[in-house]
Amino acid sequence: MWRDLAKNYKGQMRRVFRNIRLQREQAGIRQSELKMQFLEFLHTSDGKQAILDEFVKNFNSFSDEYPDLREDDQTKEELHQRTDSLSDELWEIVEERKEMAIEFRKKIMESGFVEFNLEFLTQIA
Repeated sequence: MWRDLAKNYKGQMRRVFRNIRLQREQAGIRQSELKMQFLEFLHTSDGKQAILDEFVKNFNSFSDEYPDLREDDQTKEELHQRTDSLSDELWEIVEERKEMAIEFRKKIMESGFVEFNLEFLTQIA
């Protein structure tokens, strides 16, 4: 009877440890997938650089064509207004990107992955 009990105990422990290793492996895979998704999200272009490049190109083009107007007060005022508009446009993009990041994080947090793993671990034993 003692041998049967010990054999049964060893078999159950092997099954439990095998399931824990499997769960750990699957959690690592899922974590790696989340990291890759997050890196992909971070590397997604938001268009700010293209807008800034276009502004600089237009500014330099204007300066090359009309160098004398750069000292004019109305021209300075117009350039400042364009700079403010550029700033506002870039901030809108930043805020939109922030909202996307919050949604991405919320989606990860609400995926139930952690809860599923905890439930699985408690059911193993």
